[in-house]
Amino acid sequence: MSISNDPTLQLLEKGLDALSARQQAISNNIANVETPNYKAVDVAFERSLRRAMNESGAALSVQRTDDGHLRMEGRAEGMEDVEAQMFRRTGTSMRLDGNNVDIETEMVRLAETAMRYQSFTTLASRKLALLRMIAQESR
Repeated sequence: MSISNDPTLQLLEKGLDALSARQQAISNNIANVETPNYKAVDVAFERSLRRAMNESGAALSVQRTDDGHLRMEGRAEGMEDVEAQMFRRTGTSMRLDGNNVDIETEMVRLAETAMRYQSFTTLASRKLALLRMIAQESR
């Protein structure tokens, strides 16, 4: 199995890309907090991920490389379809100037996104360390 085909790493890559896009959207919202008629932008990723996982019938797959390995059912098909969707937030209240950016909300979302990004990078690092250990043990 190639590292680039590892479904866990593919999932983490998609998550990191989406979280990066969300951070950029939040930064733009904060930069435009005083811009008249500016509508806040958000990034949705979680629904797309859940849909891909449900359509594939399983969260992630286990690939057998030897006949002696246990059989595990499941696939990670559809992960390539997981994409971050950018949209304008229109359901929030607006100020008199038409702007709907709430700086407190944006700062909380920025902190949450940073924590999620850190979690994803930690998971990716641990997965790569595990693969490195497996490769060293198989020599």
